[in-house]
Amino acid sequence: MAIKVPPRYRGVLFALIMSCCTAFIVSGVIIYLHSESLSLFIHAWAKGFITAWPIVFIAILTVAPLVNKLLDVFFDDP
Repeated sequence: MAIKVPPRYRGVLFALIMSCCTAFIVSGVIIYLHSESLSLFIHAWAKGFITAWPIVFIAILTVAPLVNKLLDVFFDDP
């Protein structure tokens, strides 16, 4: 049986999951492109991800409502 989370937490949970995925991918790609060896890459990626995740999480929490308001200008309510 799945655990249901109250709808009021949807935005925060979305930001948490989206920020994790985004920080993981972006930090990995950027560090890979600038890494000299595999052992340096893994260490730098872990460090970069830990630094980036909270920044991306706060950015998504801050920017997502503004983007939604901007999109309301271009789209009618269903």
